[in-house]
Amino acid sequence: MSALSIGQVAERTGLSVHTLRFYEREGLLAQPVRRGAAGHRVYNEGDLDWLADP
Repeated sequence: MSALSIGQVAERTGLSVHTLRFYEREGLLAQPVRRGAAGHRVYNEGDLDWLADP
């Protein structure tokens, strides 16, 4: 699976970076957001599919 940044996920889903961070803080995502070695959020295609599903 390819790693996606929060900006890439925002662009592909139409959600803002702020909204994605809010969803994470509130525990609204299907699974915890993974972090890369530098501490940045790392999403995968499965996360993208879940977020894009109405």
